[in-house]
Order: sequence, then structure tokens, then C-alpha cells
Amino acid sequence: MSVRKTSIKTAKTTTAAEMTTPAKTEEIKTEPVSTKKAPVKRDAAKKAAASTAAVKKAEAKETVYIQFAGAEYNLDEIRANVKKAWMDETGKKESDIKDVQIYVKPEEHAAYYVVNQEVAEGGRKINL
Repeated sequence: MSVRKTSIKTAKTTTAAEMTTPAKTEEIKTEPVSTKKAPVKRDAAKKAAASTAAVKKAEAKETVYIQFAGAEYNLDEIRANVKKAWMDETGKKESDIKDVQIYVKPEEHAAYYVVNQEVAEGGRKINL
């Protein structure tokens, strides 16, 4: 007698809970790819040095002289003497000066001046 082998197939049964629950899927995160290039950083020291060098080259030293009747007057010296005379007269500092007007009269060997639009009686005068 021979024994017959039989196989029994069972159907998979699913419950109602399994039918309504969606299958879990793994979420894939993606990062956007940037096509922008990083800004080029320039050396600030080189840039500043280049701009100050250009300014120094552009500046020229100027000296103005007034010549009259055989006498010569340097405008820079007159300006310095006016400031000194004003500070001695008023007792104020040079940093208080906001506006200076100088009128040079070489025929009188004098310069008249007005500082900060303050007019003195008889005018302010320095001898050259």
C-alpha cells in the first residue's frame, strides 16, 4: 500500500483592519541641488590699498604766492596766521572754526579776515 501525500493549501485570510490600513511606505527625502556659485570674496585690504593709492596719486601739493610791489606772500602762511590770531583774540580752539574768509590787501601789507561770519567792529586784521 502506498501512502499518498497530499498537500493542503490554506488561503490567507485578511481581517477588516488589515484591509483598511494603508501599507507603510518609506518617505524619501531629497535635497534640491543648487546651481548658484558661491560669491567670490575679494581681499578687502587689497581693494582699500588700491583706492588710497589712487587718491594719493591724484593729490598734488599746491602752494599759492601773492607777489606785489617787490613783496611775496605765501597764502598758507597767511591762513595759519589768521587762525592763530583769531584763537588768541577769542580764546577758542581751532576746531571751533567752521568758515574763514580772508581778504589780502598787499598794498597795505595786511589781510582782513572773518571767521564763522562773526564781524568785529572795525574788522579783524593781521599784518603781513
